[in-house]
Amino acid sequence: MKKHFKRILLLCLALAVVAAVALDFAAYLGATRLKVTRYQVEADVTQSLRIVHLTDLHSREYGQNNEKLVALVKEQQPDLIFMTGDMLSESDEDPRVVCALVEKLVEIAPVYYGYGNHEVGWQARTGQLLETELTKAGAIVLDCAYADIALKEQQLRIGGYYGYWYRAHMTADTEEQYISECRFMAEFENTDRRKLLLCHIPTSWLDWHLVDVCPVDLVFCGHYHGGQVRLPFVGGLYAPYVGKFPEYTQGVFEGEKATCVLSAGVGSEPHLPRIFNLPEVVVVDIVPEE
Repeated sequence: MKKHFKRILLLCLALAVVAAVALDFAAYLGATRLKVTRYQVEADVTQSLRIVHLTDLHSREYGQNNEKLVALVKEQQPDLIFMTGDMLSESDEDPRVVCALVEKLVEIAPVYYGYGNHEVGWQARTGQLLETELTKAGAIVLDCAYADIALKEQQLRIGGYYGYWYRAHMTADTEEQYISECRFMAEFENTDRRKLLLCHIPTSWLDWHLVDVCPVDLVFCGHYHGGQVRLPFVGGLYAPYVGKFPEYTQGVFEGEKATCVLSAGVGSEPHLPRIFNLPEVVVVDIVPEE
């Protein structure tokens, strides 16, 4: 009986060691290894457009001065680069890492930057205007704003909007800000141009099904970190504002009015390791309809 108990105990200990090593290795990969995820979206365009989507870097560096990340983006030969927030962390002393990254990426393609909750928190904590530094680095910052551009004979409207919208008291700290945000969305939608929106938080678009309500062609989101920990045959473990085992963590989701591109992100906050969840650089090809 004692021998049998010892065998079970040793087996449990061995399994615990294997599990610990596997989790540690998965966390290591989640902090060091980048993957490319490719999506193709058909649209009423005459020429294909390629967008590289980066989100949730949290000031992580892949190689010295993010040289690995820059090289990987360059390999994709994008027409546009979108950054959809939380590229730094609220606790950072300065935006040095993300600004240095922008300086390198603008040599590849125009960089459009939308805020996430960490950018908003960083500005509130430091009292500094992040847009000033990002603009110096070469980014086009879209904070409740949009830019109309022509690219490959396509007329585009690119907007940036941090928040939720759609549900009262979930979008802004003040009624004035809420009204301003709703006014922005109404203006953004009022165009015949193809509409591309940078919106860090996907909650309203996917979990509240705004993709069935708002006439926006493509919405680029992050924030959920792919569920942070991904379990085989289950998916992501947790998403903010949604809870455990969220339905949406990464991928392309088509609604009646809009299509949402949700990235698992390229980083994570220091105290939150990514497990079985490689950081991803998302590449979206907008191609002519067949």
